[in-house]
Amino acid sequence: MKKYSLIVALCLFVATTLAQEIDSQTMDKDLKVAQTVLNSLVNENRSIHWSNDSRDKQTQYIEGYGVILSLPKSNVFGFGFTSDMPPMPPMPDISNAIAKSFEVIEDIQIDMEDEEEMEAEVRAELEKERAERRKELAVRQAELEKRAAVAMERAQVKIHQMDSMREEKAVENRENIVDFLLDYGHLISQLKDSDKILVMEKGHDVRFYRDAGRVEKLKSNRLSVEANVKDIRAFQAGKIDRKEAKSRIIVNTVKEEKPLAKDLTLFQTIIKRLYARDLSETYYINGGMPAEQIEGLGVIFYMDMVSSTKSGSDGWNVPTQEQKNLSQEERDELIKDLYPKFEEDLRNNIVEYAQNVNSLPEGEQLIFKVSVTKCEGCGIPETLELQLKSTTLKDLKSGKINENQAKKEIKLSKGDMQ
Repeated sequence: MKKYSLIVALCLFVATTLAQEIDSQTMDKDLKVAQTVLNSLVNENRSIHWSNDSRDKQTQYIEGYGVILSLPKSNVFGFGFTSDMPPMPPMPDISNAIAKSFEVIEDIQIDMEDEEEMEAEVRAELEKERAERRKELAVRQAELEKRAAVAMERAQVKIHQMDSMREEKAVENRENIVDFLLDYGHLISQLKDSDKILVMEKGHDVRFYRDAGRVEKLKSNRLSVEANVKDIRAFQAGKIDRKEAKSRIIVNTVKEEKPLAKDLTLFQTIIKRLYARDLSETYYINGGMPAEQIEGLGVIFYMDMVSSTKSGSDGWNVPTQEQKNLSQEERDELIKDLYPKFEEDLRNNIVEYAQNVNSLPEGEQLIFKVSVTKCEGCGIPETLELQLKSTTLKDLKSGKINENQAKKEIKLSKGDMQ
């Protein structure tokens, strides 16, 4: 009897394990549908949405965390003005300068006339004209200052109105995002109860892997709205009402991004140096190695890897291999051969140098979003994602596992094949 019970238990365990496997095609479809719904709600059902370029990774699933959906910052805030404008500086008084200019010209004319002294009566008349001119110019100066003050006051009123509209739009969009999470979040069907759905500002013109250097510009004062899948499902099942479900959603409106801790910054610097053009033995980093830290998830590093440069009209140079003037076929074959070493070296380097990272909170991860060099028809992936959990680092430091075991615990996901 115990034997059969054990067999049944094993079958249930296997079935549960298989059920937890994510079907990437289904997940991709669910994410596209979810992003489309979110776009429509935020953009008030307008037909103009974000780019449909398949390279634009606006959404992503991260095992152990959940789903991140992107929201364009420009659509949330609407306007780029601020009511905190400095007061208008005083207008310079140009009337005195103009009056003096006239007088200099008049004095030159007097000097060029007869050498006889100007009669007192004529001199008095001239001084009278000059006084009247100064008075007239002063009046015009006062009128200009008054008109400038009125214009500035009107501009301030307009800016305050636009700030008010911006805030109303931001509140409306936050409500739309919350409604989206409660009413449509369940459409991402493969998520676990422990997962989260995070809607976070990113630029609609920044591809998730390519142009990684621009990610650094998106890190301050971002809107983010986060919900637990468990709470969404509880609402859908009628276990909690809408008011309670909303209260469990976390809305971040102003969150200053903290700089990476020193150990993470040092780790980032080391990896970046290892994959510099002059040191790498395979592919090298293009455009820096920006990082993004998300509380509860960990740190995402972006690596845009390239392999070669153009040489002439149809030749190629591969700097890390000191190869020059290769044909397209020779270049592609070399890049294809280098890929296995690149993948293996990246695993090794991450494990070796991440051992000095101590500030990563428990439950978080080091995540590497890697854009692999272009090589059409080479059978290598377009992208890689590597995830290393803080628990693995902790076990490695304590000696519970060795580096080889730690490397096996890195989760590696590959994108579409080129």
